[in-house]
Amino acid sequence: MARRQTTSAVSIIALFDILKDHGVSVEALEKKTGINRRKMDDPDARITMRQFLNLWQIAVDVTGDPAIGLHLRKNYGKSYMHFVIMIALNSENLLGAVNSWAQYDRLICDTDRVELFEEKDHYVFTYAAAYPEYENRWIPEHHFSYAIEYARKISGEDINPVEVWYKHEDPGYKKEYEKIFRCPVYFGRSENMVRLTKKHMLLPILSPDPYLKTLLKKHADEFIKKYASDASLKSRVQGYIIQKLHTGTVSAQSVSQAMNMERSTLHRHLKKEGAIFRNLLTQTRQELAKKHLIQGLTASQTAYLLGFSEPSTFQRAFKRWYGQNPGEYRREFISGS
Repeated sequence: MARRQTTSAVSIIALFDILKDHGVSVEALEKKTGINRRKMDDPDARITMRQFLNLWQIAVDVTGDPAIGLHLRKNYGKSYMHFVIMIALNSENLLGAVNSWAQYDRLICDTDRVELFEEKDHYVFTYAAAYPEYENRWIPEHHFSYAIEYARKISGEDINPVEVWYKHEDPGYKKEYEKIFRCPVYFGRSENMVRLTKKHMLLPILSPDPYLKTLLKKHADEFIKKYASDASLKSRVQGYIIQKLHTGTVSAQSVSQAMNMERSTLHRHLKKEGAIFRNLLTQTRQELAKKHLIQGLTASQTAYLLGFSEPSTFQRAFKRWYGQNPGEYRREFISGS
């Protein structure tokens, strides 16, 4: 049986509280989402991603705030903070904080993938959902706005990114993004990304607690060991495919190298889990193709994100998969929604 993707229940307590403030009872929320609020008092409690995204949609509908992903940071306090974030906040500098986040991201959420890259004058950190069915705009909106807000607080400096990218199209409230990030914000890009100067990333964190960080890291390392044993190779491979697909270089060889194993070993272990690499790559492309088109990306943009060399190649593949071209599929979806 496939492992269900989950997220920490800590991350949704703020949503529950907002909905209660808008007159929605806990009992009604439990009935709609299947989430037991009392169990969320356990710091290690988790809920499924389906429940999580359902709760986000309810929050948008009830509050009438489509930008709740950007605004939720205002409702966060220490009572809503995952221990991984506490590790980050007690790091030596902002670079160490993002490194900790990237190292332990999936302890917060199974589908989170945070990566950090160094450029000549900048550091870049990216966020991706490891499974296409869980892609949405709320989580990357929240992660980035929350990260910049706390970077300013814990450094004591007015930090503004160089630029921010989002994969989703402009949802109609661009000024809200610019008010929060105070920098150019671009939509419909190949990835969710924040670019910061090295000067800002090397700023020391005010009053870190090294002892607390050490204790929490021990806790995190124990969880990481358990996670590694629980996570299927199939899910790890699919996560890698999603992150690297736009480069056009995804192959069984590149994946096996990333997984630190021989290609034959990769095929053998995937077969044990009932998967074939070639089929997994195609399935991931198929799911992402529909997702991107529904979100408003053009066939050319989608072709690039899926690693096709030419838009025409993607269009032929899409028609082979679904019996219609990308434009027909999107029109049919819009007319039926």
